[in-house]
Amino acid sequence: MTFDGQVALITGATSGIGKAVALTLAAQGARVLVHGRDRSRAQAVVGRVRASGGVADAVIGDLAAGPETVRALAAEALAVSGGASTSW
Repeated sequence: MTFDGQVALITGATSGIGKAVALTLAAQGARVLVHGRDRSRAQAVVGRVRASGGVADAVIGDLAAGPETVRALAAEALAVSGGASTSW
């Protein structure tokens, strides 16, 4: 399966399972939005994706901080990805 042309927002992508998912989806062609609370850790994952030829951007925010933070994260993700579409 490939994800060419798809955008994937992965929350908690700065370590563990989230990081593994981000790297895997990027390797399969997805543009990856790496979410986390720590910008330097997110940028490190973005760097790994880009170094392997993938496309990635970081979106930063603490999802537990409340609805305004979640809305801001969603707006940032839409801005860096060029909009939204869904395919299941």
